[in-house]
Amino acid sequence: MLGSRTNSGKERRRAPRLDSRISAYLIMPSGAPLRGVARNISRSGVFIETQRPLKRVIGEPARLVFTLEHGNLVRLARYSVVVVRESQHGIGLGFWKSSKPAILRKA
Repeated sequence: MLGSRTNSGKERRRAPRLDSRISAYLIMPSGAPLRGVARNISRSGVFIETQRPLKRVIGEPARLVFTLEHGNLVRLARYSVVVVRESQHGIGLGFWKSSKPAILRKA
């Protein structure tokens, strides 16, 4: 479920981030899909929290799939992403070119 809190303070990010907890699947060209939780979604990227550290190459392309639910309607949102950072808790992804999450687009 998406929250409405944005990061405050001295942020150096290009876009504000929304706190979230959305199931996501990361599909890397060189492996099986990885399941995680999308956190801190913005117009420029997202952090995928995982159960274990991943060994990914910075700059590696991938596909990200979100499951978005609205009442009885379920929609899959697919985005081209690139690995921008790694941490012990997950992987930071940048949205490729102009794609941005549907949940951040104005209705």
